[in-house]
Amino acid sequence: IYVILWSYLHNFVILLNICYNYAINFERSVTMYLSTITENDYREYRKCFTKVKYSITKKGEPLSYPIGLLHDSYMNVILGKGDFLDVVKNPQNSLFFYKDDTDETIGIVFLTFKGKICTIAEFSVFDHFKGNGAKLYKEVANLCREKGVYDIELWCPFEGAKEFWKKMGFYEKRDTHFYSRISKH
Repeated sequence: IYVILWSYLHNFVILLNICYNYAINFERSVTMYLSTITENDYREYRKCFTKVKYSITKKGEPLSYPIGLLHDSYMNVILGKGDFLDVVKNPQNSLFFYKDDTDETIGIVFLTFKGKICTIAEFSVFDHFKGNGAKLYKEVANLCREKGVYDIELWCPFEGAKEFWKKMGFYEKRDTHFYSRISKH
């Protein structure tokens, strides 16, 4: 009877492993892409900012101040419609929704190109710690390469996000100012 139970248990473990590998490969096969934000996207832009969760603290560390206060402070930076239209119309700016293969917006990124420097003005994925931030940054780096831009800078005051940017190859040039030089390939 132990041999039979062992056999069933062994087969069950193999089946679980197959299901796990299928799930991992399925997750990796999801196509994500940048979708240009246009003058007609103001509502979706505002809706996206209700999903933004900045990485204020390092992973696992508690917040030292009320989350409501923080939320109110960054909700105040959402552009009004007139400012939004000015930003979208400016040829130096590139604004994108980051979408998955179901056309759901899973992130947002705003870039400003001045000469041979790209400034990341906003960068957010809505689900953290799933690899989407690294994938979005890869899209941004590829876009920069297409434009012949290899220097990227950003401002980042949040400890958790600082860890992310360092993993992406950035270094802290000055307190909260980050810089990276990407490869041409």
